[in-house]
Amino acid sequence: MAKRKVKRKPSPWNKGREVGQRAPLSLAEVTRIKKMLTKRGDGALRDLALFSTAIDTMLRAQDLLVLTVKDVRKRDRVMRDPLELTTAKFGERVQCVLSKATKKTLARWIDQSGKKPGGYLFTGRLGGGLTPMSVRQVSRLVKSWTEDIGLDASLYGMESLRRTRSIHILNKTENMEAVRIMLGLADIRTTARYLSASKPVNALAINRAHQF
Repeated sequence: MAKRKVKRKPSPWNKGREVGQRAPLSLAEVTRIKKMLTKRGDGALRDLALFSTAIDTMLRAQDLLVLTVKDVRKRDRVMRDPLELTTAKFGERVQCVLSKATKKTLARWIDQSGKKPGGYLFTGRLGGGLTPMSVRQVSRLVKSWTEDIGLDASLYGMESLRRTRSIHILNKTENMEAVRIMLGLADIRTTARYLSASKPVNALAINRAHQF
């Protein structure tokens, strides 16, 4: 009698992959990572510029990693303020603001690396330094940085950088529409889902505080 073949269940699509939203960083954690990278000197200048730009701009990975020198600096070498970009996913025009510290770091990185106006800001070792870093490369860096300051690296990734400042602004201002515009998202519902890990809303307390 022939043996009956047992069908194997297909492996889950997410087996071995990290899924779910990546945790944002607190302001204190952002400061600690910046200080750590600064102490590492010129060898970590690219990483410091990448981290600072990602936090400030709140751009998606696909938009952040294709930034070029001319996107952030004019021909006269003056840093742009604000940056005006079109997002790849929705074709939305977004304006990004860089802090003074980030502008200085970017300017130093551009000069140190000798990048041309059309060159990508953040490049890896592959492609002779002419191709942008991959999302996987940046995620590995984020995990390394968070682990180095004593955090659980499994909770963090590339998306943590985009969510950090947006959640902080939302918690401070409670202005979801403004944050939606900053993130270049399609609508309020999408924004609310994206920022679901922000400070929980106490609807009852708000209701009580705004009685007639």
